Amino acid sequence: MNTFIYSHTEYVRPSRTIETVYMSDGSNVRAFYIYNYEGYSFRVLEHLVSLISFFESGVAEDYHLDTEEELDCFLERVLL
Repeated sequence: MNTFIYSHTEYVRPSRTIETVYMSDGSNVRAFYIYNYEGYSFRVLEHLVSLISFFESGVAEDYHLDTEEELDCFLERVLL
């Protein structure tokens, strides 16, 4: 199971955020960029370039989750 190390939140608008989350499995640490759209759509991007591309084109090739529970489950189990 992965553990949460650190998070930083930037507000795009009051109901839209970008979180930088660092996760660890004990031997590896990995950053994820999470775009939270009004609490009901979460885009998890693995690279800063992917985040920039998402805002430029509206297309994300990484992960799309619909609930905070799905997001938590994903972060707990994703391979680092």
